[in-house]
Amino acid sequence: MIAFFQSLTLSTRLLVLISVFFFTALNLQVDFFTTLYEPIRANHVAIHSILEVASIFVALAIALHGWISFRETMSANWLMFSAMFVAVAVLDALHTVTFEGMPYFIIDSNSLVSAWFWIAARLTESIIFLVVVLFPLKSRVKLFVRNYVYLLALLYAASVAFFIFKYYADLPLLIGERGPTSLKNGFEYVTMIIHAAVLIKVMSSKFDMNFRDFSFASFYLILSSWLFTSYEAITEYRNMAGHVFKVLGYYYLLKHIYHRKIEKPYTDLHNLSARHKLLLNSVAEGIYGIDKEGKMTFINDSAIKMLGYRPEEIMGLDLHDLIHCTSDGHCLSKTACLAWQTSYDGKSRISKDQFFKHRDGHVFPVSMKTEPMLENGEQRGTVITFYDLSRELAFDELQREKKEIDLELQLAVKLQESLSMQQRKWKLFEDVGAVSVPYRALNGDFYSIVPQGDLLMMAIADISGKGVPAAIQKSMMVYALEDFNSRYEEPHDVLTSMNSFVHDYTSDYSFVTLTMANYNKSSRLFSYSTGGHEPIIWYKAGIDEFINLHTRNPALGIMADSIYTTHSVELEPNDLIILYTDGVTECKEDDASDGIDLLHRAVMKADLSLPGELLAKQVLERVNELRPSDIHDDQTILILKA
Repeated sequence: MIAFFQSLTLSTRLLVLISVFFFTALNLQVDFFTTLYEPIRANHVAIHSILEVASIFVALAIALHGWISFRETMSANWLMFSAMFVAVAVLDALHTVTFEGMPYFIIDSNSLVSAWFWIAARLTESIIFLVVVLFPLKSRVKLFVRNYVYLLALLYAASVAFFIFKYYADLPLLIGERGPTSLKNGFEYVTMIIHAAVLIKVMSSKFDMNFRDFSFASFYLILSSWLFTSYEAITEYRNMAGHVFKVLGYYYLLKHIYHRKIEKPYTDLHNLSARHKLLLNSVAEGIYGIDKEGKMTFINDSAIKMLGYRPEEIMGLDLHDLIHCTSDGHCLSKTACLAWQTSYDGKSRISKDQFFKHRDGHVFPVSMKTEPMLENGEQRGTVITFYDLSRELAFDELQREKKEIDLELQLAVKLQESLSMQQRKWKLFEDVGAVSVPYRALNGDFYSIVPQGDLLMMAIADISGKGVPAAIQKSMMVYALEDFNSRYEEPHDVLTSMNSFVHDYTSDYSFVTLTMANYNKSSRLFSYSTGGHEPIIWYKAGIDEFINLHTRNPALGIMADSIYTTHSVELEPNDLIILYTDGVTECKEDDASDGIDLLHRAVMKADLSLPGELLAKQVLERVNELRPSDIHDDQTILILKA
């Protein structure tokens, strides 16, 4: 009940308070209102007729709307409610025409007949409230039942009218010399009890709050019945006030009907339409509809965006003539139009070989689908769904080009592999090995190991950049180094010659880091020259210590006249020489890890008794296991065991 009062607006609460105040004043200030009403008492019959006509109008409106809206609800409860208000309207009309002072109608007007029609109408109305609210019928019935129920309501009203007109002289008196009799008041109390039960039921928090207007109807009908038990003459103001409260009660019944059967369905339909429009506009495909004449009836935002028109520019027009065209922009004949074909035979169609024209004149390919719009099995129009294929076709073209590039890359990879295999045809020392892993398909690192008797010539290089450009420069470097494979030269001589080559034949924006080294197996003399490359790591096995070897020479290709030097060290048995590219030791800028330290730790975790080839692979694996970040560059490592 608290929830019920909280649901009321401030204006409704004020109206209820004013009604209660006015009702109380009517009962307590009898002399005041009697004097106030006296000037218009002579028009009592006319005022009564006006108020009753208002009630009859509401009753007929309820009955008429119930007849019309039953097709949508098929509810037995509301069918009985609306049909019985036909009986209420008839009985109220008979009460009005037989009211004392009205012209002759079947019999002379008199208060006895009028009062019995009044009681019959009030009891009928109360029973309707009792059934609809307190004992509602849950079933749904077929449409044809409506005719019989309304006919039964009319027969009921006719039967009551016949009984009263025929036997009114024998019926008990309802209005005496001093106002309503106890019998009439008893009937009024019955109606008040029924309406009070309805009021309590609706006000309970467990009841449907949509019936709130029913509670106001019952509230005012209770006040009306109370006043009809208190007047002393039918021409008294309390009789007229009772009719006013009755009209207010009927007004809330009509308001309930309006909200439930007119406003709510309209609002639901509006909300449903808004949701459908939102759904229609949320899809990527363009969607529009045409009627049987080919005129556009609706269009979504995606279609508007793809076609370039504003909705008001094309609504109601034959859209085919504006947008549907051939690939060269000429208007497509309607006989070849999928939408017109579907409009003609009702069959769905789909095609990816259609073309639409934008408002600015450019033509774009579309995938088009047509579906018939059916209502009760009859075609009312056609829905066209289309999608701009321009991006899809462009993507297909990119995919084709990508496949061609991938094929070229595969050939380049095979070429690199063949170059590597050509190098590995040389008989390597057992105690030297190398491994190179590209970051992408093509490798920008390269190494060379060339034995000449007891002398082992080694090179390791890193081309700036990645991918195809680096791979091309790598191939150039490999062929340039071939000239030094057949003769012995000091490492710095090789770097000087290679620097000139790189400077002359490569881009100004690229450079190469290169380390050249010679190892004499007999004397264990290791000579080296580093051109901007990572320092060589020398692991001295005897004292378990790592030493960095470098000559601090510049990278190749930066300056044509760069000077390079060679340094030499004598290795001890079991010492290791480790040459590598920066991809092995490089970590992210935000990593605190030292890449050189990772390489040291990887060497210590490796099995140093392995041959050079296997040792190089294992060291690289250990480095990547210890690495805190992902790999972002080519990786090459070369290990020499003294």
